[in-house]
Amino acid sequence: MLKLDELNKIMKGEFFLQEELKKHGVRKLDALADIIIKPAGKKDLATLLHFLEESGYPHLFINSKGRVVFPDKRFHGAIVVSDYKVQ
Repeated sequence: MLKLDELNKIMKGEFFLQEELKKHGVRKLDALADIIIKPAGKKDLATLLHFLEESGYPHLFINSKGRVVFPDKRFHGAIVVSDYKVQ
C-alpha cells in the first residue's frame, strides 16, 4: 500500500486521489485513477519513480499525449503524468 504521508515528504509536486485523467490534461484517455501524481521537475520525477518501485505500488508513467487503453476504464494504482524524460 502506498503511504501518502511518505509520498508527500519525498516530492515537491502534487497528487490527486480518485481523479479522472482528462481533468489533468490527458485528453485521449477516459479513465479514473486511484492516484494521479504530477512531479515538479526531473529530479522530483526520478525520486518519485524510485519510491514507487521500492514500495511495489503499481504505477504507469505516461505523458500528456500518451495513449493507453485500460480494459475496464480504470487503473488500480498510481499514474505519473509528466512530459519530463527519464534517462
